[in-house]
Amino acid sequence: MISRRSVLCWLGVSAGGAGALNTFSFAKNTRPENGTRVIACESFCVTNPDQVPLLRSYIADTLLPCMRQSHNVPRMCLEAVVAPHVPQTLLLTVYSGFDEMLQVRARIASDSRVRRAWAGIESAQVLDDVRSQVLMVNAESVRLPDSAMAKSGLFEVRTWHAPAWRGGAAPEVSSVLRRIGVDPIVAGATVAGEHLPRFTYVVPFDDMAARRQAWARLDEDAQWMEMQRESMNRFGSGARATAKAIYKLAPYSPLG
Repeated sequence: MISRRSVLCWLGVSAGGAGALNTFSFAKNTRPENGTRVIACESFCVTNPDQVPLLRSYIADTLLPCMRQSHNVPRMCLEAVVAPHVPQTLLLTVYSGFDEMLQVRARIASDSRVRRAWAGIESAQVLDDVRSQVLMVNAESVRLPDSAMAKSGLFEVRTWHAPAWRGGAAPEVSSVLRRIGVDPIVAGATVAGEHLPRFTYVVPFDDMAARRQAWARLDEDAQWMEMQRESMNRFGSGARATAKAIYKLAPYSPLG
């Protein structure tokens, strides 16, 4: 059963409330630079497949309408195909800054519809866990899909630990990714936590074969290999993927 700590974290309790994650308390005192955005990533881990319709109903019929009425921020819902925990739903919401994120979360937390529906989720023991992280991204590094074409493809969420990217991923990284056919719709730095600097990319692919071919090209790219050697020499480690998961667009997900 999901813990009260996770519930309070997701419901948007700030640093003053019991059970809030350090990530969100950290956010209260952090100000992104001009031209940056903040992305909240919420992973809802379902206890068993039979309970997926309950979570879908909660998100589609209660949470998303409440978010739309409260503050119509860009958002996208993904459902796991291959991940450490399946079934799982990932909700991405984009904000102009931490203040907006905390204000919206507080309004949702106080909404009576959300509280009633969440009580039902808890009572039915639908969720095993809710995991949260916050990313900071440049405005040009987040492009949620606004086309129905996204409904047929896959999305990989890949997290890198990259000591050489401490000031942000170098332009050469984007150049390499474009060359191998990787075009992220999200490329952001994790705000707080362990093993920093850590970067999360959300990458669309037509299918699993296209994904395998793209990452195989990365391993063979001369510029990438040189960047990895330089990182090894300076930091003792190259960029390495620490987490990977494959998702599809949820049938009820907004586009754009």
